[in-house]
Amino acid sequence: MRPAVFLLALTATAAAQTGADPLGLGPLAETRPLGSKTEITAQKEATFDEQKNTAIFVGSVRVTDPSFLLSADRLTVFLTADRSGIDRAVAEGSVVIVQRAAGQAEENKGAVGRAERAEYLPADGRATLSGSPEIQQGINRHIATSPGTRMILYRDGRASTIGPSRTVITDASAPELP
Repeated sequence: MRPAVFLLALTATAAAQTGADPLGLGPLAETRPLGSKTEITAQKEATFDEQKNTAIFVGSVRVTDPSFLLSADRLTVFLTADRSGIDRAVAEGSVVIVQRAAGQAEENKGAVGRAERAEYLPADGRATLSGSPEIQQGINRHIATSPGTRMILYRDGRASTIGPSRTVITDASAPELP
């Protein structure tokens, strides 16, 4: 079975001519590289509902964007009422989000978030993780210790936790003990 592929392209010409934010990316659109593309691949199906302004992707969903990578079992994208951008996106099932900053080498990736569900709001650049969330930021690993704990990844690299959690800090520079 061929995977369904959905490609979103933001061209600088269109953005400059209209002054709009076609993908609803908020402040990210200002620093988005010229000609940036977001590609969504689904192995089972892609469904578009113009009445509900939604796009649903199912089956080993992968999103590749200059600022992040995402994988999940299912992704639902809710467009704004006037279809001028994305209102919110909800990823469900084995969600992994990897933040990337412009010019970052692959080995120096930003935060990595894992959860059963993530909701992304482009207007403020916030991804809320729920369902056993966990965030790795460099040597710091934040782990939920309660089912109701939520963790938030912000576009600027910050993270916050609401609810019980624990943090594990791995000191990579510590000498080995005999």
